[in-house]
Amino acid sequence: MNKFLFFLEHTLAPIGERVGNHRHLKAIREGFMMAMPLVLVGSVFLLLINWPQEGFKIFLTNVGLMDILTTMNQSTMAIISLAACFGIAYRLSESYGTDAPSAGILALSSFILMAPRFTTQVFTESGEQVSQTFGGAIPFGSLNANALFVAITVGLITAEIYRIFIQKGIIIKMPKNVPDAVSKSFSALLPALTAFVFWAAVLKGLQLAGIEGGLGAVLGLIVGTPLRMIAGTLPGMVLVVLVNSLFWFCGVNGGQVLNAFVDPVWLAFTEENQAAAIAGETLPHIITLPFKDLFVFIGGGGATVGLALCLFLFSKSRSYKTLGRLSFIPSLFNINTAILFSFPTVLNPIMMIPFVLTPTVNAMITYFAMVTGLVPLTTGVVLPWTMPPIIGGFLATGGSWQGAVLQLVLIAVSFAIYYPFFKVADRNMLEKELRD
Repeated sequence: MNKFLFFLEHTLAPIGERVGNHRHLKAIREGFMMAMPLVLVGSVFLLLINWPQEGFKIFLTNVGLMDILTTMNQSTMAIISLAACFGIAYRLSESYGTDAPSAGILALSSFILMAPRFTTQVFTESGEQVSQTFGGAIPFGSLNANALFVAITVGLITAEIYRIFIQKGIIIKMPKNVPDAVSKSFSALLPALTAFVFWAAVLKGLQLAGIEGGLGAVLGLIVGTPLRMIAGTLPGMVLVVLVNSLFWFCGVNGGQVLNAFVDPVWLAFTEENQAAAIAGETLPHIITLPFKDLFVFIGGGGATVGLALCLFLFSKSRSYKTLGRLSFIPSLFNINTAILFSFPTVLNPIMMIPFVLTPTVNAMITYFAMVTGLVPLTTGVVLPWTMPPIIGGFLATGGSWQGAVLQLVLIAVSFAIYYPFFKVADRNMLEKELRD
C-alpha cells in the first residue's frame, strides 16, 4: 500500500497536475464555461416546453407561449458551439497575453466560414442530380453541440495564428499617438487575413475531396467517433470515474484533467436528448452531462455526500463534529473541498477504497435504473452542477419523481459505503484527541 500511495503522490499526481494546467486544455475548459450560461438558460425553456403535465403544455400552446419558448431554447443552447469557439480562442489568447477579444472575434468568423450551409439540389425528370448549390443560411445543426469539435479546433488554431503574428511583430504598426482601440484593430488585420485564407483553403480542399459535412465530418470520424464509443458506454463511464477519482485522491482536480476530453461528447449527447424530447421521440442516450454531474458525483468528487452525512450525524471526535457542521450544507450543493482536504480524503489510505468505489457504484446503479426504465432518462435539461439532490434529480429527468428517489438511493449508498471507513478514521481521531 505504501508503494502504491508513493506512486500516486509522486508519479500520477504530477502528471495530472501538468495535464490539468496545460494551456490548451485549460482554454477548452474555460471556453466552455463562458458558454455555459446559454446552456443553463436554454435548459429552463426546455423544462417548460417538456413539463410532465400535458395540461400545462396545452395551456402554453393556447396562450401562444410554446412557440416563443421553443425559439428561446433554440437561441441559447442551439448555438453553444458558436459561443464556445469564441470563448476558447479568447481564453487561449488571454493566456498568451495577446488581445483576447480580437482573437475571439477572428475565431468566431472562421467558425462561421467553416459551418456547413443549407444545400439546394436540382434533379432532372429522370431523377438525376444535375447541380448542388450552397445557400447562405446556416442550420442550427452547424452551430449546436454537434459542432463542438469544430469549435475547439477552429478556436485553438485561430488563436495560435493570431498569437504567432502578434508575438513575432508581423503586424501593421500605428503611431504611438493613435488610440489603443484603433491600434489593436490594425494589428489584427494581417493575422485575420491569414486565418481567413487558411480556413478558406481548408474548406475548399474538403469540398474538392468530396467530403460531405466538411471539417465536422472529418473531426467526427477521427476524434468524435472513438470518444463517443468510450464516453457513451457504461464501461467507458466507469473508466472515466475511476481515473477522475484517482486524480482527486491525489489532490489533483480530476475534472480539470478529463473534462476537456469527455464533456464535449456528453454535452452533445445531452443536446441530442433535448432535440428528441422536443420532437416527442425516444431519448437516444442514457449517459449525458447531467447523468455525470447530478447522479454519479453526487456530493462532489468521490461522491462524498454520504461521508458528509456521517460526519454530521455520527462523529465522536471534536474535530470531525466541527467539520461535519461546516461541510454538510456545502456537500448538498456538491462542494466538498473541506472534506477533501480537512478530513482529509486526499492521500488518506483509509478513505481510498470508498472514494473510488462510491462514484463507480453510483454510475452502475444509475445506468441500470435508467436502462431498465425504472427511472426516466435525462431529458436534455442542463442544470448547474451545484444543484442540490432531489430537486436536481426531479428536474433533470423531466419532472419525474423517480429521478428524485434515485438520488435519495444514491445518498444512502454513499452513506453505507463510507460509514465503516469513517468509523475507523473517527475512532483514530478520537484516540488522538484523548492522548493530546
